[in-house]
Amino acid sequence: MIKPVKSILFTTNLSQNSAEAFNHVISLAVRYQANIIILHVMEKIPDYAEARLKGLLGEEKWEEISKSHEDSARQVLIGKKSSNNLIREALDQFCIDAGIESAECGDISREIVIRDGDVVEEILDQASAYNSDLIVMAARQGIISRDTSIGSTIKGVLRKSRVPVLVVPPEPGKK
Repeated sequence: MIKPVKSILFTTNLSQNSAEAFNHVISLAVRYQANIIILHVMEKIPDYAEARLKGLLGEEKWEEISKSHEDSARQVLIGKKSSNNLIREALDQFCIDAGIESAECGDISREIVIRDGDVVEEILDQASAYNSDLIVMAARQGIISRDTSIGSTIKGVLRKSRVPVLVVPPEPGKK
């Protein structure tokens, strides 16, 4: 039995490789009329380091810096436009470029989620929360080669995931 893909969790670290991998996500979403969940996880600083920084900077300043980092990540993901408009425009452009009728693209649901914590655990938690049928991750240049092992985040997700994981390598010649 072929299991349908109805929900795709796309993880992004906001790199160029992630932006390129998003093309694959859109292609799959259009093909299967799947929902897209875009996830960015801000790795949590260890408690001892956070306590030290709060002590050095003061709690108010530390909270200000943390909030600024989250806001910066959100702006990179969605810019000054609403997330729905940004993703809708990307989907529409993809459909135009691929010669797909806009009616086929029109029903794709999408959401942007920003979390902080352990990256692997958050990816797995969000995959479960959104009943994702597929997790898509972008690999960095050199992360999958003869000389190096696969990245720890990708390896952790592959090891623990209960759903298929698609790892998209960077385009040749890109870093």
